[in-house]
Amino acid sequence: MKILRNMKLRYKMILIYSLIAFVPLVIVDTFAMQRIGHLVNEQEKSTSKNMIKVAKNALDGDIKVYNNLSNYLAYSDTVGNLLTYQFDSEYDLYKALTTGFDPLLTSVSNFHTDISSITVYSQKNISHSTTLMPLSKIQNESWYNQVKKSNDPLWIVHGKNVLNVRKMPILERKGQLGIIAITINYDDVFKSFTNLKNKNYGIYIADAKGNVIYNHQNFEHGYYKDMLSYKQCVALSKKKDGHVLTKSSEETGWTLYYYNSFTSMSDNTVQKTTQFMIVVVFISSLLMAFAIWVTSRGIVARLEALQDNVKAVEEGALEVTVTSEDQDEIGSLIRGFGEMINRIKFLIEEVYESKIKEKNFEMRALQQQINPHFLYNTLSMINFMAIESGQNDISKITLSLSDFYRTALNKGNNTCSLDDELKNMKAYLDIQQMMHDYDFELDIEIDEEIRGYESPNLILQPIVENAIGHGIDLLEERKGVIKVYATENEDQVFIMVEDNGVGMDEETKHRMLNENSKGYGMRNVNQRIKLLYGEEYGLHIESVIGEGTLVTIRLPKIVFKNRNV
Repeated sequence: MKILRNMKLRYKMILIYSLIAFVPLVIVDTFAMQRIGHLVNEQEKSTSKNMIKVAKNALDGDIKVYNNLSNYLAYSDTVGNLLTYQFDSEYDLYKALTTGFDPLLTSVSNFHTDISSITVYSQKNISHSTTLMPLSKIQNESWYNQVKKSNDPLWIVHGKNVLNVRKMPILERKGQLGIIAITINYDDVFKSFTNLKNKNYGIYIADAKGNVIYNHQNFEHGYYKDMLSYKQCVALSKKKDGHVLTKSSEETGWTLYYYNSFTSMSDNTVQKTTQFMIVVVFISSLLMAFAIWVTSRGIVARLEALQDNVKAVEEGALEVTVTSEDQDEIGSLIRGFGEMINRIKFLIEEVYESKIKEKNFEMRALQQQINPHFLYNTLSMINFMAIESGQNDISKITLSLSDFYRTALNKGNNTCSLDDELKNMKAYLDIQQMMHDYDFELDIEIDEEIRGYESPNLILQPIVENAIGHGIDLLEERKGVIKVYATENEDQVFIMVEDNGVGMDEETKHRMLNENSKGYGMRNVNQRIKLLYGEEYGLHIESVIGEGTLVTIRLPKIVFKNRNV
């Protein structure tokens, strides 16, 4: 459940819709396949019944023809007279054989080409080619006694031949007995089963004793024994992966076993039906997947756009990039989000303007606490007295202090030219150099063109003050250097204040820009720049422990216009 809860909405919808759509489809498809398989099996069984019935009837028809033929010969006067008449001479016997007996058997053999031979066995000790032989020739055959006891023809399979054997009752009145044997080609007898032969079918015929007389397909030996238990006229039962049909022949007493494997069914109708169902399921799955994708995209795409907008707002971009005219819940949510962002922007602008006014008020309040005329007159008097006394250092520091306050007070304005801001910083550094006995150097290189751009008032002095107090004052082995230089691009000005002091770590850098400190420090400078020009402007600090610090001031490129002119 946790995985499902943490899953993206798009995938969650696809998963749920897929389960709703695919599970019933699979169930219905499975049921349909089972039903179709059952119907095909039943149809196959019915077809098998008809096939074995037709083959059995064809066999019985052929057997009946041979039985009638043997009856015809057994009751033939030509054969009967030959066996019962006492011939006076060999010539009379020969004449009877060649004029009656031989033509009869020849005509029968010519008409029935599947007959290999016809032999009459007589108790008379006479022989004529292969058509007439003494009865003693077959008295040792296994089937001899059975023929003597039966009044019906017997069918005996002997190698690749099939014998139709029966006794001849025409001699019984004189106590003599003859037997007629018709030998038929094996393949001709079982030709009706040729059309049933297939790799998935098996035909097995057993005589009354269970001996195999015909077999197509190599069944296992144990499988023969299993099939012998099916003795019904028409019996159907499952066996291994198929079914077995049994049918008995009334003419011969043989039992036909017809095996049809289920593999046959799978390879035919079921296989084709399965392939068709797979194609249907595949196409249906594609259509459903497309429908699910379109549906989820219509819902999730708007939510994802809203999510992207929320992330952008989290990163500080208060812009509404997603809109919706839809009247559903998602459309209402998007419109509500847009209204909320616009309201936040309005409130931020109000607070922003309020902060600017507050900072301006603080600056003006500080400036108003100082009476510039009184201050300038006092400093002028100190300078005059220093010159009169020959105290040039006092005169110099007094002039620097006068320049510092003149540019710092800036007639109550919040902005000045970068040139005035540099003069304010230079006056401050001149005083610091005298206080430090000139133990650090000052290098200022800024083009005259850049000096004409606008700058917030009092932004350089706190930075150089920090460079001296937290960098240069802590040096022990080398002389300190403060460099001030500037660059510009199409719409921005960059002022760099670099020192070779001891540097600072990340925690100190963060504290300078983000924590309150006494007086107007670097945090105050950074905030005033952002309030005046926007969040993309302000201070950036780079520092390496033991090497020094570089503070970059980013300002918009605005040509300063003197408001007091």
